[in-house]
Amino acid sequence: MKKAPQPLEIGDQVIWRKRIPGGNYVYPVSAKVLAVTAKRVKIQADDDGEIVIRYVPPESLQHGGK
Repeated sequence: MKKAPQPLEIGDQVIWRKRIPGGNYVYPVSAKVLAVTAKRVKIQADDDGEIVIRYVPPESLQHGGK
């Protein structure tokens, strides 16, 4: 039986699987959940030394960021 994923909550530390433009590759980026809606999650992430705000689908996130 497959375990249901934990719901995301504001303040959670997560790993964002950022998709590389023009390809099917992703790489992990540490992020913090700022808001959760029905279709998107607002995160704050450290993307190559720059703090960015992104609205991403929950499928691109996993618990366990530092």
